Amino acid sequence: MHVGDRVRLVAGGASVFEVRDVLDPQHALVESVDENAPGRYPFLARIVYLVPADPE
Repeated sequence: MHVGDRVRLVAGGASVFEVRDVLDPQHALVESVDENAPGRYPFLARIVYLVPADPE
């Protein structure tokens, strides 16, 4: 994972997130790409579970 990558939190997930920072080999800070998402904020995610989002 790299900063700027678009990902889903799990395979088949509905929402798309952008990697804001890679904190260590196991964790990344991600944020929804939907600017109107309720409660939109960056949060910690485990890299092992992130999957690349399909190009939209």
